[in-house]
Order: sequence, then C-alpha cells, then structure tokens
Amino acid sequence: MLHTGSPNALVTTIVRSAERVTPGFVRLALQGPELRHLPARGLDQRMKLLIPQGAYPAELLAPMLPELEWRRRWRALDAATRPVLRSYTVGEARPHLGELDVDVYVHASPGPASAWALSARPGDRLLLSAPDARRDPRLHGVQWRPGAAERMLLAGDETAYPAIAGILRSLDPTFRVDVVLEAGDRVDAALVEPFLAGAHLDVRMRAPGRPGGAALEGGVADWVREHAADAVALGHRFHAWAATETGRVARIRSLLTDAGIRSDHVHAQGYWNDRARVD
Repeated sequence: MLHTGSPNALVTTIVRSAERVTPGFVRLALQGPELRHLPARGLDQRMKLLIPQGAYPAELLAPMLPELEWRRRWRALDAATRPVLRSYTVGEARPHLGELDVDVYVHASPGPASAWALSARPGDRLLLSAPDARRDPRLHGVQWRPGAAERMLLAGDETAYPAIAGILRSLDPTFRVDVVLEAGDRVDAALVEPFLAGAHLDVRMRAPGRPGGAALEGGVADWVREHAADAVALGHRFHAWAATETGRVARIRSLLTDAGIRSDHVHAQGYWNDRARVD
C-alpha cells in the first residue's frame, strides 16, 4: 500500500558512547535494532531528537510509533515530562549494524540537546524520529537539491558542519565547491576537513562577544564580491546551500539573490535560535 503520510517513526536507541571529538562537539554513538530501518542517505538528512526530562513517559516507548501518533501522544503530555524536540543531522549511519552517530555542537550557553549530550553516558536511552525505509521511497528529510549544478557554495556555522560534511561526502571530486565556515575554535573544522578534497575552504573566526552567524555573513559577503558574477553566468549549473542562526538566514539569502543569483538556486535554512525557545 502506498504510504501518503509522514514516513517518520519513533526509534528507541541506547547510547553506546559519548565522546568529545573536538572542543565544540560531542559525538553520540547510538545503537538499537530499530535503527536497521533507517535509510543511510547522508547529505543533510535531518531527524528529530526527543531530549528527555527525566524518564521517558511510557506512552512514547511503543516500538516504531508513526509520526502522527507519537506527536499526538507527545502533545498530550504534561510540560514537565514532555521531551524537548530538536532537529539534528543524521551522522554516519550503519543500518546493517543498527548504529548511528550524531555530532552535537555545544553552544556557549548549552540548550537542552547540548546539555544532555554533555551528560550522556553509555546505557542512556534516547528517542529519535527518522524515516522508516520501508515506508519512504523519497528523500525525506533531505534539503540538498543541487539539480544540475557543477559549481556550489556551502556555508554554515558549527551547527551546519555535520550536514556540510555529509554533502561533501556525496560530491564527485570534479565539482567546484567553495566552503565558507564560521568557527569559534578552528579545531572544530576538523569535522569537515577530511571531506574537502579539492574544495576551497574559508574559515571565518567568530569574534568574542559577536553573535552567531555574523562572521559567516561577512564571509558570504566577501564570496559574493569575488564570485557572484561567475555564479550568475552559470545559471542552473550553480547552487548555494547555507545554514546558521535563524535570524541571520534571510540576510545571507539576500546577499546571494541581490547579487543576481536566482532564489531557486539558493537554499538557506535556520539551524538554531539565538533566543529563548518554547516547544
């Protein structure tokens, strides 16, 4: 039967390890038999983490709950026990082993996901919602749509590093790729650098006290001054992808489109909020 709703299902995982792989990133290695049904798409594939506030309510622990059902149950929970939802990039997925890695960036003022990752220990339970390969014939959760592009711009702060790494892993080395990264600590770029191959890398350091995304915006502005004319001339053979703080995204998109790059050749997305959130 053709499935017409969301193909996402709620998956129960156990933390196998939690390792500080760079100054800014904690890598959660997750395992669980239900992860065997996760499609390993790479790219910028996203999923939802349900960050627990204490023990998970029993209502959410039924195996492979469809998204419509788990969200109904989640909304009915008391706010004090309701898990906090956050979107993250699928890291290295090994469905044949029932394993998945998630790289969590630890903000200067850690939010619920960062704080949980810092305290995570082997054996801890973590629920996530991701596509069930048996019900998803499409690229659900993937925003990377470069079409016939031969030249690309990838731009992001630390929260976008896992997605940029996933995209770079997928690209033919003959493509011309410019990568602009914002970093508070240059060492964190190690998550991306192994996949750069022939790409041109520009790392913009974030000045102390400056808001997230500001250095990235400056890097994209410099890229526009130097390369936008060539990108415009390429037409559909150029594609830009950018992700950073939500309030900064529209300005980065405008830098590109105001330079003449068609809006349908630009994907810009907010990955985090520099303000309090209410779930």
